[in-house]
Amino acid sequence: MITPKNKFFSSLIASALLASPIFAQQQNSASEVQTVAHETAGPQGSISVLILGDSLALCGFGKRLDERFRKSPFVKTTFTYLACGTNPLSWLKERPYTNIKTHCGFVSIEPAGPGRAKEFEDVYGMRRGSVPGAHPVPKLEDLLATIRPDILIMQTGTNLFDLFPDRKTVNPHRHGPELRSYLVPFVSKATRSPSTLRKIYWVASPTSGRVSKEIQDFVIEQTRADIGHIASVIDSRPLVSYPYKHMEPDREHFIGADMDQWADKVFEIIEHDLSLQPIASLKPLSELVPAPQPILEQPKMPAEKKEELLQVSAKLVFKTPPIPVKEFLPYQEFLVGYVYDVSRVIAGEYTEKQILVMHPAYIGLRRQRLHYRVGRTYKLRLHELEGTLWNTVKSKDDSGLINLQPYIRIEDEAKHPENAR
Repeated sequence: MITPKNKFFSSLIASALLASPIFAQQQNSASEVQTVAHETAGPQGSISVLILGDSLALCGFGKRLDERFRKSPFVKTTFTYLACGTNPLSWLKERPYTNIKTHCGFVSIEPAGPGRAKEFEDVYGMRRGSVPGAHPVPKLEDLLATIRPDILIMQTGTNLFDLFPDRKTVNPHRHGPELRSYLVPFVSKATRSPSTLRKIYWVASPTSGRVSKEIQDFVIEQTRADIGHIASVIDSRPLVSYPYKHMEPDREHFIGADMDQWADKVFEIIEHDLSLQPIASLKPLSELVPAPQPILEQPKMPAEKKEELLQVSAKLVFKTPPIPVKEFLPYQEFLVGYVYDVSRVIAGEYTEKQILVMHPAYIGLRRQRLHYRVGRTYKLRLHELEGTLWNTVKSKDDSGLINLQPYIRIEDEAKHPENAR
């Protein structure tokens, strides 16, 4: 085990409780809960669990949840993989995420014998001032084939908030399809034969202090609409109170007792759900009769790079200032929105009078020199931001022009750490 040097990934003291107060109230008494679980969950040591998570899981949620399942008498094996800066597509083999690495933190916890766990931990980006490293993000296809889990617990969603650069406003006609394109391919892959999964629990983000309630409501509602008929979607916001006691400067990440509470309540929800129906009585999701739902169709992957080039001559009229590094750690990259008045379309098609271009303000925590002056005209070679690795990088756009599709310069697209290697 590699011990972390940063408190952000401090190990949390495990709770050995087998029945929580909330779960006990639902069944009237702790003894009743144990009896019901014994009778309905299935034979002891019969369930295999796979847990995936992003940077919030690295703050303690993942380890705590792993401990709770590892100590459950009904769980045979628990495998946990946590990778900072990931979105659902990061765990798949499709482009452009095929060989993606996390540059800001990785943890894996695997069985090492009866009642024992083997842990590997790397916290690259969380050591302030350290040189960023990289660790490959495990792929769902490989994990399903080797582990053959019965249950998948997917903690994700924080990085999808960066589909909303102004942090305040929702455009359902644009953001709905964008969000769906990150959710549906993952669940489609998770339920495809030879997957042995019988249950998927989708753990959405707790309250974020960096985006509006409107955005958070939209993300949870869209998630339930798109994948709720296959996955059990857990809204984490009611499970832990905001503001958190030990919160990072980004007003989103936190550690300590609040993180324990979140993990414990998620465990209670899943434990209770499993007590209602034996996991062995459920068919693998891959055997379900296809229903007329988009989840069972193979959608076009947003990761497919748009090859059409847009080239414009445009005058810069607005610049969003970057934020301090401490406000987007543990992430390594950050985008800012610039607005240009379009003077002439040189190549491609574009009908709006203005265009929103996202420029990298930080790459690998290094400040980028953005030598662009308001009032000057530039020739810009662009791709749409959607479908690139930059699409869910931390970002900020103060222009308020949410109806404009964001673009990125082709030269900047190539500077993403994964493309640069």
